[in-house]
Amino acid sequence: MWYDNDPGPLGILISAIIGFAWLIFLLRLAGKRTVAKFNMYDMILTFTVGSILASMIVLKDVTVVEGCLAMAVVVAIDWLLSQAALKSEWVRELLKSPPVVLVRKGEMQRDNMRKEQMVEEEIDMLLRQNDVADLSEVEALTIESAGDVAVIKRRDGVDEPQTLRKLRKDDSGIE
Repeated sequence: MWYDNDPGPLGILISAIIGFAWLIFLLRLAGKRTVAKFNMYDMILTFTVGSILASMIVLKDVTVVEGCLAMAVVVAIDWLLSQAALKSEWVRELLKSPPVVLVRKGEMQRDNMRKEQMVEEEIDMLLRQNDVADLSEVEALTIESAGDVAVIKRRDGVDEPQTLRKLRKDDSGIE
Protein backbone atom coordinates (compact mmCIF):
# COMPACT_ATOMS: atom_id res chain seq x y z
CA MET A 1 0.00 0.00 0.00
CA TRP A 2 2.65 2.53 1.00
CA TYR A 3 5.53 0.81 -0.76
CA ASP A 4 6.01 -1.24 -3.91
CA ASN A 5 4.37 -4.59 -3.16
CA ASP A 6 1.16 -6.41 -3.98
CA PRO A 7 -1.58 -4.50 -2.16
CA GLY A 8 -4.14 -7.29 -2.04
CA PRO A 9 -7.86 -6.63 -1.54
CA LEU A 10 -7.45 -4.88 1.82
CA GLY A 11 -4.69 -2.66 0.42
CA ILE A 12 -6.89 -1.72 -2.54
CA LEU A 13 -9.75 -0.84 -0.18
CA ILE A 14 -7.50 1.31 1.99
CA SER A 15 -5.85 2.94 -1.06
CA ALA A 16 -9.27 3.79 -2.50
CA ILE A 17 -10.50 5.33 0.75
CA ILE A 18 -7.31 7.35 1.29
CA GLY A 19 -7.10 8.43 -2.37
CA PHE A 20 -10.74 9.46 -2.56
CA ALA A 21 -10.55 11.39 0.72
CA TRP A 22 -7.34 13.08 -0.43
CA LEU A 23 -8.92 14.06 -3.75
CA ILE A 24 -11.95 15.57 -2.02
CA PHE A 25 -9.61 17.52 0.26
CA LEU A 26 -7.58 18.81 -2.72
CA LEU A 27 -10.66 19.82 -4.69
CA ARG A 28 -12.11 21.65 -1.68
CA LEU A 29 -8.82 23.56 -1.41
CA ALA A 30 -8.79 24.32 -5.14
CA GLY A 31 -12.30 25.76 -5.10
CA LYS A 32 -15.53 25.34 -7.03
CA ARG A 33 -14.08 26.57 -10.32
CA THR A 34 -12.06 23.38 -10.55
CA VAL A 35 -15.24 21.29 -10.67
CA ALA A 36 -17.43 23.76 -12.55
CA LYS A 37 -18.94 23.03 -15.93
CA PHE A 38 -16.36 21.40 -18.18
CA ASN A 39 -14.50 22.93 -21.04
CA MET A 40 -11.72 21.03 -22.79
CA TYR A 41 -9.11 22.07 -20.20
CA ASP A 42 -11.34 20.97 -17.32
CA MET A 43 -12.03 17.64 -18.99
CA ILE A 44 -8.28 16.96 -19.36
CA LEU A 45 -7.72 17.87 -15.70
CA THR A 46 -10.53 15.54 -14.61
CA PHE A 47 -9.27 12.62 -16.70
CA THR A 48 -5.72 13.13 -15.45
CA VAL A 49 -6.65 13.21 -11.77
CA GLY A 50 -9.04 10.29 -12.21
CA SER A 51 -6.36 8.26 -13.94
CA ILE A 52 -3.88 8.98 -11.15
CA LEU A 53 -6.46 7.95 -8.53
CA ALA A 54 -7.30 4.73 -10.39
CA SER A 55 -3.60 3.90 -10.82
CA MET A 56 -2.97 4.48 -7.15
CA ILE A 57 -5.83 2.18 -6.18
CA VAL A 58 -5.19 -0.83 -8.43
CA LEU A 59 -1.59 -0.75 -9.62
CA LYS A 60 1.01 -2.24 -7.35
CA ASP A 61 3.73 -0.06 -8.93
CA VAL A 62 2.05 3.16 -7.72
CA THR A 63 2.10 3.69 -3.97
CA VAL A 64 -0.50 5.68 -2.06
CA VAL A 65 2.11 8.32 -1.26
CA GLU A 66 3.11 8.64 -4.93
CA GLY A 67 -0.52 8.82 -6.04
CA CYS A 68 -1.41 11.47 -3.46
CA LEU A 69 1.66 13.49 -4.41
CA ALA A 70 0.83 13.24 -8.13
CA MET A 71 -2.77 14.39 -7.52
CA ALA A 72 -1.54 17.28 -5.40
CA VAL A 73 0.88 18.36 -8.13
CA VAL A 74 -1.81 18.26 -10.84
CA VAL A 75 -4.31 20.21 -8.71
CA ALA A 76 -1.55 22.72 -7.78
CA ILE A 77 -0.73 23.21 -11.47
CA ASP A 78 -4.44 23.80 -12.14
CA TRP A 79 -4.57 26.37 -9.34
CA LEU A 80 -1.46 28.15 -10.66
CA LEU A 81 -2.83 28.20 -14.20
CA SER A 82 -6.17 29.54 -12.93
CA GLN A 83 -4.33 32.33 -11.12
CA ALA A 84 -2.34 33.12 -14.26
CA ALA A 85 -5.56 33.15 -16.31
CA LEU A 86 -7.01 35.76 -13.95
CA LYS A 87 -4.07 38.04 -14.69
CA SER A 88 -3.35 37.29 -18.34
CA GLU A 89 -5.72 37.27 -21.28
CA TRP A 90 -3.14 35.26 -23.24
CA VAL A 91 -3.17 32.46 -20.65
CA ARG A 92 -6.97 32.61 -20.45
CA GLU A 93 -7.27 32.17 -24.20
CA LEU A 94 -4.68 29.38 -24.19
CA LEU A 95 -6.63 27.39 -21.60
CA LYS A 96 -10.20 28.14 -22.59
CA SER A 97 -11.51 28.57 -26.07
CA PRO A 98 -13.63 31.70 -26.48
CA PRO A 99 -17.31 31.51 -27.43
CA VAL A 100 -17.99 31.40 -31.16
CA VAL A 101 -21.03 32.85 -32.91
CA LEU A 102 -22.61 30.32 -35.27
CA VAL A 103 -25.70 32.38 -36.17
CA ARG A 104 -25.85 36.16 -36.19
CA LYS A 105 -28.94 38.22 -37.01
CA GLY A 106 -30.65 35.21 -38.56
CA GLU A 107 -27.72 34.20 -40.77
CA MET A 108 -25.50 31.19 -40.33
CA GLN A 109 -21.84 32.08 -39.93
CA ARG A 110 -20.48 29.34 -42.17
CA ASP A 111 -16.77 30.05 -41.55
CA ASN A 112 -17.33 29.74 -37.81
CA MET A 113 -19.47 26.64 -38.32
CA ARG A 114 -16.63 25.06 -40.31
CA LYS A 115 -14.11 25.91 -37.57
CA GLU A 116 -16.37 24.29 -34.98
CA GLN A 117 -17.17 21.39 -37.32
CA MET A 118 -20.91 22.02 -37.20
CA VAL A 119 -23.29 21.50 -40.10
CA GLU A 120 -26.61 23.14 -40.91
CA GLU A 121 -28.64 20.20 -39.58
CA GLU A 122 -26.99 20.58 -36.18
CA ILE A 123 -27.86 24.26 -36.09
CA ASP A 124 -31.47 23.36 -36.98
CA MET A 125 -31.51 20.80 -34.15
CA LEU A 126 -30.18 23.40 -31.68
CA LEU A 127 -32.87 25.84 -32.77
CA ARG A 128 -35.59 23.23 -32.23
CA GLN A 129 -34.15 22.35 -28.80
CA ASN A 130 -34.41 26.03 -27.86
CA ASP A 131 -37.99 26.44 -29.14
CA VAL A 132 -36.96 28.59 -32.10
CA ALA A 133 -39.15 28.01 -35.14
CA ASP A 134 -37.23 30.10 -37.66
CA LEU A 135 -33.65 31.26 -38.10
CA SER A 136 -34.86 34.84 -38.53
CA GLU A 137 -35.89 34.84 -34.84
CA VAL A 138 -32.24 34.50 -33.76
CA GLU A 139 -30.04 37.45 -32.85
CA ALA A 140 -27.20 35.05 -32.07
CA LEU A 141 -26.49 31.40 -31.47
CA THR A 142 -23.14 30.80 -29.82
CA ILE A 143 -21.19 27.76 -28.80
CA GLU A 144 -19.67 28.55 -25.43
CA SER A 145 -16.30 27.52 -23.98
CA ALA A 146 -17.80 24.50 -22.23
CA GLY A 147 -19.60 23.39 -25.41
CA ASP A 148 -23.02 24.65 -24.31
CA VAL A 149 -25.11 26.47 -26.87
CA ALA A 150 -26.69 29.83 -26.10
CA VAL A 151 -29.53 31.17 -28.22
CA ILE A 152 -30.38 34.86 -27.99
CA LYS A 153 -33.67 35.70 -29.66
CA ARG A 154 -34.20 38.92 -31.58
CA ARG A 155 -36.20 41.69 -29.98
CA ASP A 156 -37.61 44.47 -32.11
CA GLY A 157 -36.15 47.86 -31.32
CA VAL A 158 -33.48 46.50 -28.97
CA ASP A 159 -29.79 47.07 -29.69
CA GLU A 160 -27.38 44.17 -29.91
CA PRO A 161 -27.06 42.58 -26.44
CA GLN A 162 -24.02 43.64 -24.44
CA THR A 163 -22.84 40.05 -24.09
CA LEU A 164 -22.49 39.86 -27.88
CA ARG A 165 -20.67 43.16 -28.17
CA LYS A 166 -17.98 41.77 -25.87
CA LEU A 167 -17.08 39.02 -28.34
CA ARG A 168 -14.24 39.92 -30.66
CA LYS A 169 -14.42 39.65 -34.43
CA ASP A 170 -11.46 37.29 -34.68
CA ASP A 171 -13.09 34.82 -32.27
CA SER A 172 -16.69 34.99 -33.36
CA GLY A 173 -17.21 36.64 -36.71
CA ILE A 174 -18.92 39.60 -35.07
CA GLU A 175 -17.96 42.93 -36.55
